[in-house]
Amino acid sequence: MASSNTALNLDISKSDLKIPSANNATQVDIDNGLVVDPAVERRVLRKFDFYAIGLFGLFYAMANLDRSNLGNAQIAGMPEDIGLVGNQFGTATTLLYATYVPFEAPAALLVRFIQGYKGLYVCRLLIGFFESGLIPSVNVYIAMVYRESERGKRSAVIFAFSAFSSAFGGVLAFGLTQIRGPNGFEGWRWLFILEGLLTLLLVPLFYILFPKTPTTAWFLTPAEKNIMEARHAQDSAVVDETFSWAEVFKAFTDPKWHAFWVYQFCCDVSLYGLTTFMPAIVQGLGYSSVNANLMTVPVFMVALVMFLLIAYFSDRTGLRGPYLLAALTSLVTGYAILISVENIKARYFACFLAAIGIYPTTGLSLMWLQDNAAGHYKRATMVGMTLTLGNTAGVAVGQIFTTETKPRYIKGLSIALGLACVPMACVGCLMVGMAVVNGKRERVIGDAEGEGRVLERRAEKGDGDVWFRYSL
Repeated sequence: MASSNTALNLDISKSDLKIPSANNATQVDIDNGLVVDPAVERRVLRKFDFYAIGLFGLFYAMANLDRSNLGNAQIAGMPEDIGLVGNQFGTATTLLYATYVPFEAPAALLVRFIQGYKGLYVCRLLIGFFESGLIPSVNVYIAMVYRESERGKRSAVIFAFSAFSSAFGGVLAFGLTQIRGPNGFEGWRWLFILEGLLTLLLVPLFYILFPKTPTTAWFLTPAEKNIMEARHAQDSAVVDETFSWAEVFKAFTDPKWHAFWVYQFCCDVSLYGLTTFMPAIVQGLGYSSVNANLMTVPVFMVALVMFLLIAYFSDRTGLRGPYLLAALTSLVTGYAILISVENIKARYFACFLAAIGIYPTTGLSLMWLQDNAAGHYKRATMVGMTLTLGNTAGVAVGQIFTTETKPRYIKGLSIALGLACVPMACVGCLMVGMAVVNGKRERVIGDAEGEGRVLERRAEKGDGDVWFRYSL
């Protein structure tokens, strides 16, 4: 990493650089006195938005389809067709998260061979086994490419693909579950087959087009690669470091991490519960199984739009906590109405409120974590372990949204409501704690300046550096 005594070795054309003026804000200061033209920098980021964020989003959409299509199949007759009894459907939901590790594609097609609960269990285990590396990789990669003020809306776009896939999955389910093939080949089987094929078709596209590293991406010109090198060198959260277990263990001794993983677990109960069981909840409002799938579409589309808006304003204001609290309030309100109100229209409206809350609370929080963790291995460990512990919520979901409590799922919704209140306390504590530390660091720097001393920036200390500021 470049220091104040070592100039960056940048081979950037004059057309990509200019001297800053009063009317031209710049983001990347380079030691030789020149700065990157913001318009050129935006052009570089747009390329990453298209190839990296777009492809990540498509993969996440497919992953979400493979997880949530079980809920669409449930109300299309799958439990009756394969003879599920008791809470075997809930157990099938649980088992996916018991093996939640990378690559999902092959397992989705195997659902064609399901003839009983044992086949269903195997396929759900395989889907989980091949999937869970996706989201940790997404979040670490975003932190490598984008600055703190740029991450929220990119994360929102990826999670928006998930919301879109939930809506798209409802449309697919509406059409495909009405198909009746030969020899009793039910429509819900076509749902799994088509969605599995979509994932398989995406794999070679991803392999060919995805930029392997931010500074060597195939679609960048030499000058643009140097711009990415400059951004990397100027990012206070990025330190060129070699792997060490000491950096990994720093994550576990950081109080912030414990608040984040508790937060994530509680919110993931809502994410996995609502995306899986929303079709059944909507069916409980009086819709037929076919129309219930269709009626979930506007719910998830509204959630998508709201998440994009929340992420946009979060990036613009540089704040995460207040927006997370607003989303959690929407989630809790939606649960309260679903549990306590009998009116059908009010309960359908509550589905919108709950859905609006699930994506910001689970997506924007990971950006907040990365904003406030520095050092690659510490940050990667915090993100990975937060997701690992958070995703264990999926194991619980199938056991609290049980078959015997269908379609109101009062037990599951009540537990999810209680758990949704815990993250509110976590966000409040994190905001207060970070504000206190920021204030102490400001005073330390002020005292040093008053004594005529200059405190050096210690990038190797990560977020423990006195110059590091937590974002609220």
